Amino acid sequence: MSAASNEDHQRAVTALNLKLAGVDWDTIADRLGFADPVDAIDAAQEVAATHYDGQSIDPALILEVLRLDKLHTVAWKEALKGDLNAARLALDIGDRRQRLLRVNQRSRD
Repeated sequence: MSAASNEDHQRAVTALNLKLAGVDWDTIADRLGFADPVDAIDAAQEVAATHYDGQSIDPALILEVLRLDKLHTVAWKEALKGDLNAARLALDIGDRRQRLLRVNQRSRD
């Protein structure tokens, strides 16, 4: 990967992380030097899509699933320490992810 494409990839990863944190696309584009919000969206979605290879998923759904993944990571760490509320939360987040991705429905098809 060339230095320019590595910089572009890092900028796209940063755009995705900012979006996951709830920052709006206009701010992301301005902060990271994208020509406009659409370019920021395209870059972030390209990175997000690499997390779910083989599945055709709406880009907005990808962002929501990635947010749930981040929350699950935090809850899981606390659950492993014995926090029963965190364990319930981790299970709830897992259920929500499965519903969004229709995991159970796909396994029946």
